[in-house]
Amino acid sequence: MDLSKLINENALIACVNNEVERLFAIKVEAFKKELSGNYSFDDYLLNRVQVSDKLGISIRQVDTLTRRGKLKKCSLGRNVKFRNSDVIEYIKYLK
Repeated sequence: MDLSKLINENALIACVNNEVERLFAIKVEAFKKELSGNYSFDDYLLNRVQVSDKLGISIRQVDTLTRRGKLKKCSLGRNVKFRNSDVIEYIKYLK
């Protein structure tokens, strides 16, 4: 018996397309999760005041953490900046 006679061809195509879209969405979400674990998309620069506010500590304590190498800094000329991702890593280190 020929299955094409039993099942409407358009309905079969729609079912296959729906399943492909569902599987694709699952793969995309898994890829996004893996990617977000390896990279930070909101990586922007913070100054010392912003870092102290984010961590809830004084600017002097930010300087101490930087001097001890616990918090990475980026020197831009005479300016000291901190990557948001580095601050987040420090927060993860504290937990």
